[in-house]
Amino acid sequence: MSVTPLRPPPRTPAPPPRPPGRRVFSTNASHYVLWALALLVIVGPLVPVVAASLWSTPLYASGGRPTWDNFHTLVTDPDWWTAVANSVLFAALNTAGSLLVGVTCAVLLTRTNIPGRRVLTTLLLIPIALPGLVLVIGWAAMWTPAGFASSWLTTHTFLAMPVDLYSIPGMALVAMGVAAPTIFLLCRGTLLAVDPALEDAARTLGAGPLRSLVSVSLPLLRPAITNAALLVFALSMEVLGLPLILGFSNKISLISTYLYDHWVNASQQGLVSAGAVFLLVAVSGLLLLRNRLVGDTARFTTTTGKPTGVRILTLGPSRWLLAAGIALYLLISVAVPLAGVVMTAFTSILSPFVSPWSVLTLDNFNAVFDNPLYTDSIVNSLLIAGIGGALTTVAIAVLSVIAHRSRFRFRGSLQQGMMWPRMMPALVTGMAFFWSFALLDRSGAVRASLWGIGIAFAVRSLALGYSAFYPALAGIGADLDKAARTSGATWWTAMCTVVLRLVAPAMGASFVLLFVAMLNDAEPAVFLVTDRTPVLGLTMLQLAATSIGGSVAALGVIQMVITLVVLGAGRALLGVRPRA
Repeated sequence: MSVTPLRPPPRTPAPPPRPPGRRVFSTNASHYVLWALALLVIVGPLVPVVAASLWSTPLYASGGRPTWDNFHTLVTDPDWWTAVANSVLFAALNTAGSLLVGVTCAVLLTRTNIPGRRVLTTLLLIPIALPGLVLVIGWAAMWTPAGFASSWLTTHTFLAMPVDLYSIPGMALVAMGVAAPTIFLLCRGTLLAVDPALEDAARTLGAGPLRSLVSVSLPLLRPAITNAALLVFALSMEVLGLPLILGFSNKISLISTYLYDHWVNASQQGLVSAGAVFLLVAVSGLLLLRNRLVGDTARFTTTTGKPTGVRILTLGPSRWLLAAGIALYLLISVAVPLAGVVMTAFTSILSPFVSPWSVLTLDNFNAVFDNPLYTDSIVNSLLIAGIGGALTTVAIAVLSVIAHRSRFRFRGSLQQGMMWPRMMPALVTGMAFFWSFALLDRSGAVRASLWGIGIAFAVRSLALGYSAFYPALAGIGADLDKAARTSGATWWTAMCTVVLRLVAPAMGASFVLLFVAMLNDAEPAVFLVTDRTPVLGLTMLQLAATSIGGSVAALGVIQMVITLVVLGAGRALLGVRPRA
């Protein structure tokens, strides 16, 4: 019997190893390139603004020399300091009033049993979902001295609008309609996170329900209140549409309208650039102060496990009075202005002495669709919001995975860079890209196209989209993409096939929010728009600054309908909700 010896199978030659530098180069080099491009687009355009403020001639003109004359002219102009004082007063009144309304509504609608809490909360949050300019138009149509509602009250009752909207307190009252819901959201989240066991401990020591709420839960709102106050104050310093519409008739100038007037009417580009640098430093300083003051919140931590639930404070008969007070405020600040926009759009004349039913018409909408300027504005804004929102969403997703899912050495600066646009006032953003295009594109082809406006709008809305996308990315465990890497996938393959596919719903939510923001944006287009590239927000702003007519109200209704349709679709498909 013969035995056949066992022989090992023939060795198959192993594939040649991949050059060690190939994967490193393909991943790290792309990170460096994308990092450089991102910071160049986000932060780089600020350099020409500073250069223009320190140059004796416009940057696109030949000649010129370094100079401090622009800053000297600015600080010696009495109108400038009047605008600064008015802006500070407006911001202070808006912040104080918004805090009073927002914090009060957050406590009452979150922690008490006042009737109609859900309905009142929904009505309070409507201004966040709608274009701010639409509400301003509604306020002007209804509550100005010659407005429909104020005139009707004066004629038929003993009541009257106590505040003149053509004044700084009046403008602050209008601004509260948008700022107060933002404060409400910030404070509501904190109140929902408070562990009821803390109030129970106070109750065991003899404190009543109201005293335990005031002495325990309300002090925990300090970080949220500080955060909201500085945020609202900073944003109030840069607002343009509101003072341009309501402050123009009484010659009330804020920093934003001062810069707008000297750019459009006086063509003092160096002076405006110097003012823009001042505004940028002021707003950035306020937001940095906000981050520093609320950065260490460990001493306000109240929940180390899962809270047992929100404890509702039972009020007595006073709950009906409190609910009526909130409902009256929402009627004045939300319902009546929105009704004013719709009534102005669908009537030939809006007057308390003429029944609106007798003057119903569609002529205002016909005038909009028959005017090439208006139709081009709508189409251009839809293109910018659709294409620009999609491209910006992809850019946010790519930059976010580099910033949070890689070992790229500069990933921290990329994280801060994507949040930087929150510190840039809208006017400064538009001016920054104007000077950048003037230097880099002498032919003016980019600035004269929708791409130039779209890039400015995208940078302006970058932080909003990133804030909506990052929480979902943070919820994806790193073990998933590590598993793909151990199976031989490159870093980019792991990101595209695993991580980005899992966060696709968050990308959809980010796109919806970016679409709405870019559709309604106006201020950056002030410096970029041309006769061939009108956009909806700026067209409405320019029309409303001269008169509140049926055409601008019809545009407002169209803008409002588009916004609500997009948000409704996002809510139905992706669960997107307006957020602060």
